Amino acid sequence: MLSNREISQNFEVQISTLYNWRKTKPKLYRYLRNADFNFEQSKEINVLLKRFAQEIQCDLSVPEIRVFIDSKFEAKSIDEIEEMHRGLLQLHHKELTGEEAPLYFGFYEKVARMNIIEKYILYKRVHNLRAEKREEISDDLIREYFEEFLESDEAVSDS
Repeated sequence: MLSNREISQNFEVQISTLYNWRKTKPKLYRYLRNADFNFEQSKEINVLLKRFAQEIQCDLSVPEIRVFIDSKFEAKSIDEIEEMHRGLLQLHHKELTGEEAPLYFGFYEKVARMNIIEKYILYKRVHNLRAEKREEISDDLIREYFEEFLESDEAVSDS
């Protein structure tokens, strides 16, 4: 638990403001007091996700991942990530009658089989890659970001 002085130094907040927040914004004040615990907990979760990602055995292809990257899918909750395949289907319903339909249906089926943690990791990687705002996303970059999600022959081809 952080002292008021530590909170003041870490977050550049006047101590008098903290005393005021203790009365007027008790949830915020408690959160700041426990900021070191919250940080450690987030760090542990990230380590667990990184280790879990090493165990992922998925069979997506680079074109399937590109479909996801290029989609406008945004999740605002874990429930939306859990139902990601349905959200993507709704976004791409027009493409499902064209010649690319097998690519889309194959992708949705594979995502539907993923567990919630695999979906979360996939979504977060797509989200992070989009945040980089690159002009072009190469197949090699997709292979690098999504190595665990790729079919084994896809992960090493053309490298």
